[in-house]
Amino acid sequence: MGMRAIRPAGLLAILLIAAMPTHAADGDWTVRITPFDQLYPALELSQARAPHDGAAPVDAFGGGSGLVAVELLARHAGEQVRLEVDADGLRAPAAVEATLAVAGHRYQLRAPLDWSAAQLRAVDAPVRTPLRFTLWRDGGAAGTRSVPVSLRPLSEALYFVRDGGDAVDLSWIFAAYVDERDPVVDRVVEAALQSGIVETFEGDGAGEDAVLRQVWAVWQALVAHGIRYAADDPGIARGPRVFSQRVRLLAQTWADRSANCIDGSVLIASALQRIGLRSFLVLVPGHAFVGFYTDAGAQHAAYLETTLLGAPTPRLAALPAFAEGFDAAAARRLGIAGFAAALEAGRRRYGRDAARFDRRHRPDYALIDIAAARAFGIAPIESAAAPGATPGAVSSP
Repeated sequence: MGMRAIRPAGLLAILLIAAMPTHAADGDWTVRITPFDQLYPALELSQARAPHDGAAPVDAFGGGSGLVAVELLARHAGEQVRLEVDADGLRAPAAVEATLAVAGHRYQLRAPLDWSAAQLRAVDAPVRTPLRFTLWRDGGAAGTRSVPVSLRPLSEALYFVRDGGDAVDLSWIFAAYVDERDPVVDRVVEAALQSGIVETFEGDGAGEDAVLRQVWAVWQALVAHGIRYAADDPGIARGPRVFSQRVRLLAQTWADRSANCIDGSVLIASALQRIGLRSFLVLVPGHAFVGFYTDAGAQHAAYLETTLLGAPTPRLAALPAFAEGFDAAAARRLGIAGFAAALEAGRRRYGRDAARFDRRHRPDYALIDIAAARAFGIAPIESAAAPGATPGAVSSP
């Protein structure tokens, strides 16, 4: 079948590749946990409240993603069934009820797992835990099943799965760690305004120089807070079947004042989204950086090399055009050299790899446009988990 690039919202069930583990629980019902008996709450939290788009087959019941499912044969026409699924980390047991129309037909029950981000934040390494299933048929208990699974931390982003000749691209998950509504972003925006680089945020309609000044203000807010690049490796699994890496939530990056390449990229992208600039993440082998459009039509882009956060840089020979109105001393005090160096390094890095962002070089090379991900229903993980949250709703700049 080859690689499948997934349109995110509602299509996680495509990850149910034929060779995924199946656990027999009774003669006529089975449990499936995808991928490979591992639970990645970030996958479901990123779409927890996205509207159902009709992608599920007609013989599937429940609002779950399909990554955890029970398949069963109807014993008779009109059979009433109920499934409950419970596990550590859920706010409450998940349940689905259905009426099975055709005797002898196979149906699927997809209970919607309501993960608690608050509980999962305490999990910083994979935990072996039981996933418990209870089935009722026509009002009577039909059996229970406890399946041991590996519960992955909220900070673990599963971005590619390969099984034999099949592969599923899930790199959109990185957009779920960009959270334009996080309280940390409020602090970044406030500090950016206090820097004096800009008086207000105008979004992307005021011209390239105005966009660059706004991004400079965000960059300087992070530098002034003391955030520095940390050269730790975020990779967790690099195949052959599962590819995943660690992405810290924004509050942890802000508190630790350190950020590896992906941590810095999602933090900057979060702030840029908040102030009305369209951003995207750039993934290359072993590295990530952030890009943003400098015009309202998204025809021209610039890039920031996040490894230069807090790095010492030489003085500029001349101020760039977007710093017009600043004298040299003020511009130096506001970190113009560091920001200009990050722009140039990002431009060079993207130029070196531009030909590989053709979808044929995944999982090594990918561009994740945050606005496109939001349009497809990918919401920030913690915001999506909050009661009453609506995916894609962003505070005004």
